[in-house]
Amino acid sequence: MLKETYVAKLKTLPKEAIKIPVGYPSVFSPSETLLKEFNERKSTLMDSGMAEAEARQNAWVHTDFENRYRKEVESNPEVIQKLREIKELARTQDVYLYCYCGKHPCHRFILLDIIHQFDK
Repeated sequence: MLKETYVAKLKTLPKEAIKIPVGYPSVFSPSETLLKEFNERKSTLMDSGMAEAEARQNAWVHTDFENRYRKEVESNPEVIQKLREIKELARTQDVYLYCYCGKHPCHRFILLDIIHQFDK
């Protein structure tokens, strides 16, 4: 079964589970440009007093993160192939995509959605 989690929860996962890092640096991480724009916007907002969750959501929308990241992934045949391999693994084993982000929004949810789209 395909699942997601984040770094702080890795120790709580079953030992036999397959754990796949999708955060930076990995073939699944957002481009440096997109990640930089997102983090700069989030930091600027937090420095001005905005709460982290609100700043994160604002930066996600402001940078058009989801659409841009989907295009990055979908235009990269290597990443698509690796996602298909993950889908196959998940048919018989617990597979966790994990990142540093503890909450939504996070690109790992986009990866999960793309993988689920392979069935359609």
